[in-house]
Amino acid sequence: MDVQDSVRDAVVPEKLWENLLRKYKEAWDWYEKWVRQHPETVSNVERTFRIVSYLLSGAGDDDQVLAELVFSLSNLLVFFNDGILRRASSIFRTQLSLSQQQLMRWLTVIDHVEVFVELAAARMWGEIGRWVVIAIIQLMRSLLRLFLLYRYKAGIQPNPPFPPLNREKVVKTQEQENSMSSPQRGKSQLETKENRLESTNAAGDNRPEVTFVGQRSGRIVRTLKSAPDLTQRTWKLPNTQEKDPEDVPVENLLPSELLGLPLTGECIHISRPLAHLAALLLWGQYSWKPWLLSFTLDVASIKLLDQSTQYNRQEKAELKKRTFLLLFYLLRSPCFDKYTRTRLLGMMEKFGNTVPGMGFIMKSMMEYLPVWQRIYFYTWSH
Repeated sequence: MDVQDSVRDAVVPEKLWENLLRKYKEAWDWYEKWVRQHPETVSNVERTFRIVSYLLSGAGDDDQVLAELVFSLSNLLVFFNDGILRRASSIFRTQLSLSQQQLMRWLTVIDHVEVFVELAAARMWGEIGRWVVIAIIQLMRSLLRLFLLYRYKAGIQPNPPFPPLNREKVVKTQEQENSMSSPQRGKSQLETKENRLESTNAAGDNRPEVTFVGQRSGRIVRTLKSAPDLTQRTWKLPNTQEKDPEDVPVENLLPSELLGLPLTGECIHISRPLAHLAALLLWGQYSWKPWLLSFTLDVASIKLLDQSTQYNRQEKAELKKRTFLLLFYLLRSPCFDKYTRTRLLGMMEKFGNTVPGMGFIMKSMMEYLPVWQRIYFYTWSH
């Protein structure tokens, strides 16, 4: 009896664990199916979480950590659901290797939780612990980005590496797929889209020729193989020069390989946060030297990256974003403390008193601005 009881006691936890795993798998499958079928509802839920974080941030300094926790969780939820939608669609599925995707996921998670980690470290370990955590996060980020740059030829890396998915395009893609009358037409349409994406990312020499130039007349004529049906023929030549059409998702754009001066510029951009932290340690938080050093490195990085024009649409947008973010130096200490703060608060107060209905909004922003400016990852992270 004792042996049977011991065997029975050992079998019960094993069955319980199997049941839990089965329930988890069923719940996971149901959630994935629900996200794929209702992307608009998923977006509304994510937006609700973000609004809650905004309301909490305006309640006071004591709730700042909780507000950032909710905001970080909302960003992670968006990132998590985007992953489900990307895996479900061949149109939005990235062409990068699995190992590169894993590193990019880690970087994206770091971008989403860094502010919360900074505030939590300051609450638990004080100012010294806060700066230690900041240094660790920036070191991890720089090492991962440098590894992606040299090992996987990642090109100009956006921030975050996995930008939020365009849910409107997801909905339109689903509507197009659902409008097909038969599975064979749907399969044919999907193959056509995949072929168009492959031809977009391929080099120009590898593309099939759709036109030729007459040796005597010099006219450009469409080849017979590329001619469409009689009902769809026009006198216009096919556009073969467009390498980066707007309808191609950014997930299908291959990164440009950086060489020479552009490669040096991207390395400077990646290592700039570490150089700034070292300057803060050397000269102090209220010195102009770290500010000037960081600004010089950012400008030099942009100038070096401008030496090349062979960038895809996403990389060009990232370069423009970095140029625009130079304005953030007006909100960074010591420039903010000595020049920008008084003028900016005065403009916000005047705007709130002049425009009807904006007084409450401007007052809340004026109260939150000093809190926001003291958070390192809000002002100095990118």
